Amino acid sequence: MIKGKLLKLIREIYDKSPFRKYFFYRYNYMFTPQQLFYICNAIDSTKDLPGSIIEIGCAEGRTTIFVNKYMQAANIFKEYICIDTFSGFTQDDIEFEKQHRSKDKKVLKVQFVANKKEWVEKTIKYNKINDVKLIEADINKFSFKDNGINKIAFCLIDVDLYTPVKSALNKVWDLVPPGGIIIVDDCRQDKYYDGALQAYQEFVLE
Repeated sequence: MIKGKLLKLIREIYDKSPFRKYFFYRYNYMFTPQQLFYICNAIDSTKDLPGSIIEIGCAEGRTTIFVNKYMQAANIFKEYICIDTFSGFTQDDIEFEKQHRSKDKKVLKVQFVANKKEWVEKTIKYNKINDVKLIEADINKFSFKDNGINKIAFCLIDVDLYTPVKSALNKVWDLVPPGGIIIVDDCRQDKYYDGALQAYQEFVLE
């Protein structure tokens, strides 16, 4: 907990540092260029379908910005909603990974904690994107219908662990019309976040 707070403080100091802009450029996306292209192509192919674009797990909003810049250039105008805890993985999800999937609890507790909804909002506005809605919530407890979301044309699920990925798939599936697309990130074997793959495979079988 202390380590998480320290990471948050360091991030806040770094964000406000006047020297930040002088650092060398580095590739800032968690997706490869091919993956980003695939996501944008999926959005393009679903642009005429009814429903929103949903990003479950947006972290700092890097993918959000890239995709929305693409949408601006391609004249795609659809509701774009991001759902995230903005404070890392939940305690319940971490406990599940530890008890049922033999993952290191200490590692998971500090992942993505150096974040705030306020920071993501400012980042999005700084990039001149004004029509993204951010919702601070745990996908396990989130209700789409209670938040006025009745149809989803495209959904990116990027919450890494087994429980939130499984919850997201179960909640999203019935809201996606024929031709809609759901993409689940981190579907790889023998990786730290391979819970996403397990959840995806189980959902398909079910």
